[in-house]
Amino acid sequence: MTYVPDALPDNPQELRQLAEKMARQLAVYEQEVSAKDERIEQLLDYIHLLRQKQFGAKADRLSKDQLSLFDEAELEVLIGELEAELTDAQQAQEAKAPKASSPAKQTPKRKPLPSHLARVERTIDLDNEQKDALGEGWVLIGHETAEQLAVIPRQYYVVVTKRAKYAPANDQVPGADQGPQVASRPPQILPKALGHSSLIAQVVTHKFIDGLPLYRQEAIFTREGIDLSRQTMSGWMLALVDPLAPLMAEFRRELLGGPVVQVDETPLQVLREPDREAAQKSYMWVYRGGPPGHPVIWFQYAASRAAEVPHDFLFPDEVPPDEAASAPCFYLQSDGYSAYHVLARHDAVRGHMACWAHVRRGFVDAAKARQRTGAAHQMVAMIGKLYQVEREIKELTPEARREARQERARPILDHIKTWLDSKAEKALPKGKLGEAIRYTLNLWPQLTTYLEDGHLAIDNNLTENAIRPFVIGRKGWLFAGSPKGADASAMLYTLVETAKANGLDPHAYLTHIFEHLPCAKTPDAVRSLLPQQLTMADITPLPQSC
Repeated sequence: MTYVPDALPDNPQELRQLAEKMARQLAVYEQEVSAKDERIEQLLDYIHLLRQKQFGAKADRLSKDQLSLFDEAELEVLIGELEAELTDAQQAQEAKAPKASSPAKQTPKRKPLPSHLARVERTIDLDNEQKDALGEGWVLIGHETAEQLAVIPRQYYVVVTKRAKYAPANDQVPGADQGPQVASRPPQILPKALGHSSLIAQVVTHKFIDGLPLYRQEAIFTREGIDLSRQTMSGWMLALVDPLAPLMAEFRRELLGGPVVQVDETPLQVLREPDREAAQKSYMWVYRGGPPGHPVIWFQYAASRAAEVPHDFLFPDEVPPDEAASAPCFYLQSDGYSAYHVLARHDAVRGHMACWAHVRRGFVDAAKARQRTGAAHQMVAMIGKLYQVEREIKELTPEARREARQERARPILDHIKTWLDSKAEKALPKGKLGEAIRYTLNLWPQLTTYLEDGHLAIDNNLTENAIRPFVIGRKGWLFAGSPKGADASAMLYTLVETAKANGLDPHAYLTHIFEHLPCAKTPDAVRSLLPQQLTMADITPLPQSC
């Protein structure tokens, strides 16, 4: 509150000093009020967005009808441009399409059942009374056919392995002192496990693909009359770490051999971590790389979100001079988290690409905020033009894609940069629009990196899609029981998600490698088990001899 004396001084100099003091106090007061008003608007925006996220549609898209709610001049210009483009496209479409009196009504059609499924035929004939009523003039001309999908409940069976055992006929036989001779046990992924490779693969698939925690699988086995505890199944997963280590080394080598590595992370709760409380957050890091078209998706558990975690994984040691030619060198793609900027300074990183999807989400939130602005809608529309370019050039080669981006996307980016600079000083700094603009400008060099190489994507959505199965599965099993369990889960997620990304059925792939990896005695034999080296035709579900 500004202090006003009861009596003003008669001295002009003192009066002037008092006026200046009151002016300074008023300026401070107005500044405090403005800051509080800005904070109130910010909090109201957060409340409004939280309500939308809780009760509204989950997709971060805007209704086309929302554009009509704003009358800003700049938005009207954009609407006019879009309407003109739409009119031209509609006229061209109408010129090509034949005129029809009325649109044909689409009727729902049942899709045929898969042809590879076995058919069990059931023939139904007229009963004798109906045949007698027809008389002798009727003949069978065919059948009306209808198909229904049926299921035979899963059947478990026991594999009995018999090893021949020989004994000497008498003591005079050479080698009789060595005792009976038994045929060697065939190599197995877990030699002492109760479960066959196919059953272990099923348990892994149910947990990491279908999101079935082990206690639910235990209940399913109990209904089948099988006593298989969750502790036993958990022990299998921990025991798989060592025998799968050679294959995982090939996975990592394949990951770092590609032109781009995409990175993301998500929280994970891990119990019994040394020197940490159970409620503290740990993280599951996800890397997506490898040859174009044949990706590797690698999961890594870490207790920290610091930059040294991905740094130590991607660049664990200094490369010896004789291996410098094979050292990893790639583009890094990520969101705007500060740890990735530290990682991008490494000499092996050719460039750092940010994510336009994260930028777009910020402006979508601004468009949905309590104080809606046409400027946010305008930015979303401009980003949409960048994605339209990407949709039209996605089938091109990387070289052609780079040239097309330089020709078509660069002018749009230049226009977006000019727009951002013009709006930066006008938007409320702590409002949703101001935050989105500041976020975009801070990442601008990284947001334009994708123009340099056709292998780069405009966003990091592929990595976020790869991490989504983990996030969904986490809702079922909630936490990892120990760091060893988190490491085992990361390894198994790596196997199943990479198999999916390369078009393989995860259960069939796991069964295949569990059967064949114990027989793989050379680096080439191990490498032949990578998902990138296999097709579904190569994967056989039955055990093979070594």
